[in-house]
Amino acid sequence: MTGITVVGNHDFVLGFQLAGIHTTYTEDNIEQRVAAILTEKNTDILVLHDEDYKKLSNPLRKKANESVKPIVIAVGSLEEDDLRIRIKKVIGVDLYKK
Repeated sequence: MTGITVVGNHDFVLGFQLAGIHTTYTEDNIEQRVAAILTEKNTDILVLHDEDYKKLSNPLRKKANESVKPIVIAVGSLEEDDLRIRIKKVIGVDLYKK
C-alpha cells in the first residue's frame, strides 16, 4: 500500500481529502512537518503546493529534492523532465520511454 501524505493550506488539502487521501496536514509551520515526514518510513509520496515547497529552507528543499522515499512532489512546479527523472529514480523504470 502506498502511503500518500499531503501538507498545505486548508483548501489545498481539502481537494486531496475529497479524492480519498486520508493522511493530510494543514500546518502553519510546514517546514517542521516536512522535516518530520522525510524521516518517517510510512510515507511513500509527499505532496506539497509549489508555493509551500519554494518557502522551505535551502537545506530542507535539497533534502526533499534528493529524497527517494518519500518522493516529494510539488504540485505545479515540476516540469515533465523533472518528474520523469524523479519517477525513474523511485521505481527504476523510465515510464516515458518509447
